Amino acid sequence: MKKILYDNQMFTFQRFGGVTRYFADLMYNLPADEFRASMPMKFCENHYVTVTYGRKYPTLNFPKSYRLRRRIYQLANMTYAWNAVRMCEYDIFHPTYYNPYFLSALKRRRKPFVLTIHDMTFERYPQDVLIYDRTIPHKKRLIAEADHIIAVSENTKRDIIELLGTDPSKISVVHHGYRPVAQASEQLFDRYILYVGERKGYKNFFSWLSAVRPLLMADPTLRIVCTGNAFSPSEVKFFQKWNVADRLIHISANDEQMASLYRYALCFVFPSHYEGFGIPILEAFSNGCPVCLSDASCFPEVAGDAAVYFNPNDAGSMQDALREIITSATLRDELRTKGLERVREFSLERMVGATCDVYRKI
Repeated sequence: MKKILYDNQMFTFQRFGGVTRYFADLMYNLPADEFRASMPMKFCENHYVTVTYGRKYPTLNFPKSYRLRRRIYQLANMTYAWNAVRMCEYDIFHPTYYNPYFLSALKRRRKPFVLTIHDMTFERYPQDVLIYDRTIPHKKRLIAEADHIIAVSENTKRDIIELLGTDPSKISVVHHGYRPVAQASEQLFDRYILYVGERKGYKNFFSWLSAVRPLLMADPTLRIVCTGNAFSPSEVKFFQKWNVADRLIHISANDEQMASLYRYALCFVFPSHYEGFGIPILEAFSNGCPVCLSDASCFPEVAGDAAVYFNPNDAGSMQDALREIITSATLRDELRTKGLERVREFSLERMVGATCDVYRKI
């Protein structure tokens, strides 16, 4: 039996997020007759570990801010991770992010490690990276040192090869797997377009909003519902300037509410210039939500013919695609059917199985 050691980097940092959801789904679904997973950790508030998979860890009640608590958790959890790496009671190491703290210990003990690359966003958009952020050099170093790399899409694999010159034979593409996490709650809003996640820079939200603003102005019943961070004061000023402030709704949704938002939306829109994979696409498909996407990066690879696409650099294209969906019930029904078929190709079992194939050949 192979023992796989995962570290707690991202589980300390994230309470919610695609990276920790991926690793939780992976480590808690490995075939028990062949692999044994461990992730030494003292404190944890990650939703997928504690709620989805019901693992219990101590937490702190003070300070109230998670950002401050997280600093304490990082100190304690890093000690646990470092000791586990040094103890050498594993066959393969699989870090959950790019801090290279473990490299010297692995080399001394001649232990292999597998590295998952979810995207090359920082490398493609370095202008969005904070000056003190070390992710780019850390990732570059780990990609060079890893025994094998898992890329979550062919698009991500191409980026790794193009940007870093990595040997293609060192990279395996393993698409994300998806399984529904909750039943939908009751309908929350009428006649709305759903936008999920961050709205900064390469996400292209404001260019998209500017492009589709005429559709909002022409239809007083149409709304845009956004999840993710609450609207900032500067965002609200933009909305007011464009006379659409009353058309945008923000909600901090739980799993049941997210399922409802997808299920009852006219469509889910993803105007981003770049993503490594795009889990929200699978969430939309699974909940029977029509999907409207940028014709960019990994989106065609993930969605196939189950979405309506637009040019993210062309206002007319963005407007036409959205108009086509919101005015045609027939098209929306067709997209729902195709999406439910498409999401079956991205099962959790397939992701785990392909990852195990990588472990087996290390």
